[in-house]
Amino acid sequence: MNKTSAKIISSAANPLFTIPLFVIIVMFAFEDFKKAAFISAIIVGVIFIPLILIMYVKSKNKSFTNFDVSDRVQRKSLFLIALPLVIIATIILYKTGQSKTLYLSVFFGFVIAFVSQIVNLFIKSSLHVSLNIYLSFLIMPTNLILGGILLLLTVLIGWSRISLGRHTLKEVLVGAGIGLSISLIMFFIQRTI
Repeated sequence: MNKTSAKIISSAANPLFTIPLFVIIVMFAFEDFKKAAFISAIIVGVIFIPLILIMYVKSKNKSFTNFDVSDRVQRKSLFLIALPLVIIATIILYKTGQSKTLYLSVFFGFVIAFVSQIVNLFIKSSLHVSLNIYLSFLIMPTNLILGGILLLLTVLIGWSRISLGRHTLKEVLVGAGIGLSISLIMFFIQRTI
C-alpha cells in the first residue's frame, strides 16, 4: 500500500467522522425519529460540530499544524476544548433521562480523551486508533461481526497513521492499549450496573 491509500484510510477513519456517523445510524435505526434526532443533535451538535469547526479554523490559521493535530504540544489545547464538550453532552443526556447505556458510552469517550491527555504529557497516543477501537466495542452489542471487522480494520488505521508520519509504532500501540483498556472497563461496568 502507498501514501494515497494511507491518506484515504486515515481520513475515512477519523473519529470526527466515524463516531458521529455511527451515532446517527444507530439512533435512527433503533429509536423513533424525534428521539433519534434529539440524541443525534446533542452528541453531534455539542461535541463534534464545535470540534470540527475549531480544528478547521485553527489548522487554517496555523495554530494547529494540521487538522489531525498531530503535534503533541498543540494537542494539549485540543483536549482543553474536547473534554468540556463531552462532559456537557454527557450531562445533557443524563439530565434528559436518556438510557444509562447511552450516557455512559459518551462518558467513557470522555475517559479515553482524559487518559489520552495525561498520556500526552509523555507520548502522543493515536486517537484514531483508541477511539475506533472504542467504537468497535460500542458496535459489538448490536452487531458482533461488524464490531469485530472494525476492530480488525484498526490495524489498517494504525498502519495509515504510521505511514503518514503522524505517529510512531509505539504511539499507535499506546493508543490501542488505551482504547482496548477503556473499552473493556466500559463493557464490564455497563454489564454490572
